[in-house]
Amino acid sequence: MTRAFQIGGLLLALGAICAAAQKPDAKTPPPRPAAVRPANPPRNAPNGGNKVPGARQVGAPIINPANPVTRLYRASPEERERALEKLPPKMQEQFRNQLKRFDSLTPAQQQLQLKWVERYSALPSEQQTAFRQQLQALQKLPPERKQPIATALRRLEGMPDAQRRQVLESDEFKSRFSDDERKMISDLSVVMLPPI
Repeated sequence: MTRAFQIGGLLLALGAICAAAQKPDAKTPPPRPAAVRPANPPRNAPNGGNKVPGARQVGAPIINPANPVTRLYRASPEERERALEKLPPKMQEQFRNQLKRFDSLTPAQQQLQLKWVERYSALPSEQQTAFRQQLQALQKLPPERKQPIATALRRLEGMPDAQRRQVLESDEFKSRFSDDERKMISDLSVVMLPPI
């Protein structure tokens, strides 16, 4: 019987210790609730993931027009399949995924990406190299810098030449982007924007 009291007392003591450990300390503020962030829309979501009615479409997702898969954008399904059969399985899968993404874009977004590929192909080799280097540099940037640059490119692409020139030369634009970032936007815009 005393053994049962000893075990019961031990359990009560353990319960009191656990309750004291869970009780918030007067000096420690209660934990903040976790911030709820909206999920990012998928990259290939219709309308760029923008579901706000009446919102302006900002353009197609940025692609690498030097990627060999872009040569298959205009190909028929049969031509695509014949070309993909010659590739290693892993590359076939990557190319199929990229083609699927392209096919899921709106016709306007597809046309924009096709224009980028044409502009890139028409560039002299030095400019193609500069473009590829800047695109790689853009991909290596932290998200807090990559996003504003991508947004700037997308916003600039729909502007008339005079307005675009005015934005690029504005003090506000210069204050938002470093010299390297402005050079990056300039080099990328050779392909991603109509010529000024």
